[in-house]
Amino acid sequence: MDFSPYSTPSEIPAMTLRDVVFFPKAMMPLRIFEDRYKQMLKDVIAGDRIFAIVAERDNLAPGEEIDEPPFEVATAGVIRVSKENDDGTSFVLLQGVERLRVRHIVQEEPYRVLKVEPWQTVVDDESSTIRDTLLHEMKTNKELGGEVTADVLEYLKPLDDVVAFVDLAAFTLCKHVVRKQAMLEVQKLSRRAQMLIDDLRTQNKELQLFKDLLGDQPDSGSTRN
Repeated sequence: MDFSPYSTPSEIPAMTLRDVVFFPKAMMPLRIFEDRYKQMLKDVIAGDRIFAIVAERDNLAPGEEIDEPPFEVATAGVIRVSKENDDGTSFVLLQGVERLRVRHIVQEEPYRVLKVEPWQTVVDDESSTIRDTLLHEMKTNKELGGEVTADVLEYLKPLDDVVAFVDLAAFTLCKHVVRKQAMLEVQKLSRRAQMLIDDLRTQNKELQLFKDLLGDQPDSGSTRN
């Protein structure tokens, strides 16, 4: 995976998507079919190949009147693959490159453009041990039959970059949109990782309890008197 830095512009085209939270370093396949996004893709391909993915909020603030209200933190991505189909739609493979704080919407036509600023991850002293703790909980989850699979571990274990490790683990494992967005927004790396560790520990306790309860049940093949 190429984690080379990119220079993200202060005004960036954006797709606002419901139930989608995108993280730096992650890869996301997209099907481009709306006219506004077809035009955006054409313009972006001709330029720096960068646009943002921002999740859509369900709630509006008092006095707010806007379609597809965005969350405050988004992720810029660079187009790695773009292939136009015979029906005019396109397949795009986007790789996340940078967290962005959304300042305001610059334009809506012909597609949305956001005014943004970098939203940097803060690697603190606690971050030095957080990778091992997170990896331990992931291995435990796999052993208990949770959502962590051997493929997930094989994908993440080689990563020495602790920020990439935490971000890709959160992107892969967190299934709840609001919780996932909260992880995206947290700047302090140890806090972001701890949120995922807490979720895994809760799931692991539930899985262990379920396993213990099943252990007390008679074998399904045994004969009852």
